[in-house]
Amino acid sequence: MKENFCSIGISHWNCPLEVRELFSINRDQSKQLIEECTSYGVPSIFTISTCNRTQLFAFNGNVHQLKKLFVKHTGNHSDEFEKYGKVLEGDQAIDQLFSISTGIDSQILGDLQIFFQLKEGVKQAKKLNAINGIMDRLLQFVFQANKEVQSFTSISKGAASVAHASVLKIKKEMKTLEDKKVLLYGAGEIGERTLENLRDLPLKKLTVVNRTLEKAKKIAKKNGASYCNVEDLNNEINSSDIIIVATGANNPTITRKNITRNQNKKLFIDLSVPRNIDSKISEFENIQLVDMDMLNAEADQTLNQRKKEIPKAKTIINLHKLEFEDWLKLHILGPYIKKLESTFEQEKSEEIEKHKGKYTKEELEKVTPLINSIIKKISSKNIAYLRKRYRYNDDILEIIQEMYNLD
Repeated sequence: MKENFCSIGISHWNCPLEVRELFSINRDQSKQLIEECTSYGVPSIFTISTCNRTQLFAFNGNVHQLKKLFVKHTGNHSDEFEKYGKVLEGDQAIDQLFSISTGIDSQILGDLQIFFQLKEGVKQAKKLNAINGIMDRLLQFVFQANKEVQSFTSISKGAASVAHASVLKIKKEMKTLEDKKVLLYGAGEIGERTLENLRDLPLKKLTVVNRTLEKAKKIAKKNGASYCNVEDLNNEINSSDIIIVATGANNPTITRKNITRNQNKKLFIDLSVPRNIDSKISEFENIQLVDMDMLNAEADQTLNQRKKEIPKAKTIINLHKLEFEDWLKLHILGPYIKKLESTFEQEKSEEIEKHKGKYTKEELEKVTPLINSIIKKISSKNIAYLRKRYRYNDDILEIIQEMYNLD
């Protein structure tokens, strides 16, 4: 049954940013994808869409059909998918789900942002009744693995994330920070994480702008920053030295129109996928534009330390994978055990019926508990042996089926 799991999508491992952003989907698009898949009889499916991947995980679906629907609902970029897309089945799909959950399969090792996106995808699918019992059970093991990896390893400890990578890039590009003004455009989850990493820098000024002023005000006050209305965006851009954009829109929110000419040196950092800064702004003199792929090159000792934790994290993952596989085998075995118990019960009833004329009613009532006890012992021994052997040898099921003529 493990072979019925599959994953279809694209990720940063083999796909450039300009292609990844073509496949980015929002929750409404994800809802449409899930609903169409379930209308074709797929019992379990959820999606993940982050700045580094767009991916679906499904159980008991036709892989070729799922692939077509994935391409359809992510913009019909079939040529790009054939070149960069990835289809995983069985163990490979399950392995990746565990790796994503624990931060191993993340552009910045140990970054837990993807785990929160995974939970969001599962939450949406559950609301749409698109998570069946088997997938739900797998996710329980996946979430438990995440919990233990966070508790017993240091793979997510220290400041190594997209937000931290932005700080590293700023330090690398700017000789001094005391005279620098930083503008953060976007007050969502990534924006807030970035602000938390920026607040300890010795900056001249740190300002947050967002389309919803109250949201900008809330996270700015929490982190000791200033805030302003989105109507002041152009003025803030032109008076700032570093502009970080984390707006999460489908189209650029910063273009050449937002920038005046003859600027001093400015560093623009785009934390959005699709990219929210028009790449044409780099045509201006003294403007440097950095995107997500460039940030990946910014590594430090924290990441090197995290790499040492990978074997420990994989050991935890393997233990939970084995537990799931054990549960799955016994889940598959359930109907056969019921059939076996039913067969013994039927044999008992037929034998009693055949010989009941030889005994009085009172005699049958006396021996029936003994017969039941014998049948129960024989049945229990068969079932215990079947469970034990089936964990390691699938052939035992065929032997039992043939021995007792089970359907």
